Amino acid sequence: MLRAVDLQQVLMQTTSVERIQQTQQQQSELQQRYVATHASEEKKLLKEKVKESDESDRARMQREEERERKRRMARDHQPAEDKPHQGPPEEDSPEEDEQGGRINIRV
Repeated sequence: MLRAVDLQQVLMQTTSVERIQQTQQQQSELQQRYVATHASEEKKLLKEKVKESDESDRARMQREEERERKRRMARDHQPAEDKPHQGPPEEDSPEEDEQGGRINIRV
């Protein structure tokens, strides 16, 4: 049988046990929210990185296309007398023989 003193001690401990259980439950909920928030932020960052990469690739491709168009237009609009002669290159070029394809750099 339960004595009055034992019952009184059990009742006093129930409030502390209840607080501990609430704290544990809140901790697990907060941890789940933290993990979910962190995961969503990580996904968002990954999506932004991919978008930036795609946008930079598009911009680079557009610049290259624009350069190519300008070259074609300049070549097409160039007068016939200004066009460079596209015959065989001269083999007796003294500049090429002297240099030998090397760059002389002094520091």
